[in-house]
Amino acid sequence: MKSLLRVLGVVAVCLAFMLPAVARAQAAPCNDGQPVKLADLSWESASFTTYVVSKLLSAGYGCTTQVVPGASAAIESALVQNDLQIIAEMWSGRSEIIEQAIQQGKVTIVGDTLAGGAEQGWYVPDYLVHGDPERGIEAQAPDLRSWRDLPKYSALFTDPEEPGKGRFLNCPLGWICEKTNSRLLQLHGLEDSYTNFRAGTGAALDAAISSAYDRGQPILFYYWQPAGLMAKYKFHKIEQDPFNQQCWDTIVSGKGELCSSDFLLARLAVAVATPFATQNPELVAFFEKLQFKPDLLNRMILEMTETRASGEAMADRFLREHPQVWHAWVPPDVVQRVNTELGIKTPAATADTQAETNSPIVVADKGIFPDWSVAAFVNQHLMDVVKNYGGIFRQASNFMLTNLLLPVERLMQAVPPWAFLLLVAALSWHATRKPVATVLYVVCLYLIGAVGLWDKLIQTFALVLVSTLVSIVLGVPIGIIAARSRLLRRLLTPVLDVMQTLPSFVYLIPVLMLFGLGKVPALFATIIYAVPPLIRLTILGLRQVDRDVMEAAQAFGVTRWQMLTRVTLPLARPSIMAGINQTTMMALAMVVVASMIGARGLGEDVLAGIQTLDVGRGLQAGVAIVILAIVIDRITQAYGQPRRRRRVPMQEKL
Repeated sequence: MKSLLRVLGVVAVCLAFMLPAVARAQAAPCNDGQPVKLADLSWESASFTTYVVSKLLSAGYGCTTQVVPGASAAIESALVQNDLQIIAEMWSGRSEIIEQAIQQGKVTIVGDTLAGGAEQGWYVPDYLVHGDPERGIEAQAPDLRSWRDLPKYSALFTDPEEPGKGRFLNCPLGWICEKTNSRLLQLHGLEDSYTNFRAGTGAALDAAISSAYDRGQPILFYYWQPAGLMAKYKFHKIEQDPFNQQCWDTIVSGKGELCSSDFLLARLAVAVATPFATQNPELVAFFEKLQFKPDLLNRMILEMTETRASGEAMADRFLREHPQVWHAWVPPDVVQRVNTELGIKTPAATADTQAETNSPIVVADKGIFPDWSVAAFVNQHLMDVVKNYGGIFRQASNFMLTNLLLPVERLMQAVPPWAFLLLVAALSWHATRKPVATVLYVVCLYLIGAVGLWDKLIQTFALVLVSTLVSIVLGVPIGIIAARSRLLRRLLTPVLDVMQTLPSFVYLIPVLMLFGLGKVPALFATIIYAVPPLIRLTILGLRQVDRDVMEAAQAFGVTRWQMLTRVTLPLARPSIMAGINQTTMMALAMVVVASMIGARGLGEDVLAGIQTLDVGRGLQAGVAIVILAIVIDRITQAYGQPRRRRRVPMQEKL
């Protein structure tokens, strides 16, 4: 009996120690109470998936979640360092940063978030091959099946910048798929028939495809799914050679002898920082079950795109309307907590393949504010303009491209680098009379060529030069007229305020959809941004001309034209030259932004450096832009000074 009591006593003591430990284990907070940071990437499918995961973690597992936006390269580097814990959509084999981190054990890839994998390849609109009787479009390339048929149809996809070739729309510069497509074009010998045109951003690529499809025009491009456009439009995939894993590896890496292969059916998964995965096995179990079907995901992304809904709003709608999908990912107790948190009383028993519902997207209560959003109105009317008048805008675009932009760029490219440097030296000496500064400008420009950026320097300078010339042609006459008319000044002031303060990204996409990718939309965007200071300073300079001087000129019987050309404009020249200087600087400031819509030049390398976290490449191009800006600024400023000041003896100027 005593031994039994001793045994029971020992058991009681053990239970007394074990029960608190078990209770603590059951009540252990998500990620030890630390916030779980998820990446919010820029494309729709990633944003949607991220917010679905975030809502389930916060509502079902009690996690404190933070969604952190950022560029792909920066986000991936943060994941490697465990500064960020989850990337909800990671494409297999697309990121060198992640692949190296996987080998080092710093990142773990979990699950398969898209059933059947992500499809990618080269596409054309289906109406090119099969026609579209409803839209009255006849098949223009009925025999287009594989990449071998592309050379005979190159004239169908004419590149406005190189009319003798077709245009292939590649991925944005810096993406892994851009290198893959470039190697395939080279491998297939298509570089002689097609230009390898890189869209600046994914949004620019989408806008170009949408604009061409809505107008019924031919376009050849690389694309992928999941994506809203795959659900919205009907595309025809260009056949590649059969898939070969070894060949595909050489195409992606660029190492070894290239051989032909179809695109890999990519795996989409959740990338998790390894310390986080080790610490939270129950969350890893959830990620392993997380999976969407392609049709459902494409529909959600399409609706997200067309309604301009946020990823968070679409995630909330998905959780409410498709509970049968996410119930399979998490345990019953998590389902109950999510239902309670979101206020879902009765789960809808609907199948995956049900038709799309028309229930409105849940939006936050705006309180005392009415819903006066004009976004849908603007979007609809923009699409109507693209469909009805897009051809006219494209004709204007081609006219400006072939008669203005390309001739200037080709003329400058035909000038030997040594002659260009001598011209800069001559202009600098004539403007500043400073030998040291002249030599320094030439040396700095020479260094840009030494790092392999001379051609891009010329492309950038050509765009800046044309933009500045067009701005002068528009800005100076408008300034002259406005200086004489108080009514025009009052009307012009708010317009100039809007042009100077409106973010350039707002009008980049509309300009892109109307005029297409490349130099022309970049020219228009640059002019909108750069012309206001020239107009303002022209008005200011003319209004500050001394009235006594004007009266003296009138006493000598000058005409109005003589008054303008021989009196007021010469006296206002310092102010007008300051306006030209500011216009040139603002045009140069648009270089990086212009690269986002396909404009070639130094901005391309800056953008690629940002997208791939290639600091050296971005810094190199950035310094080249700074050098070009300083040279242009000093020369134009010097020409704005009176001649007498520029003729001061050399020793005083130094």
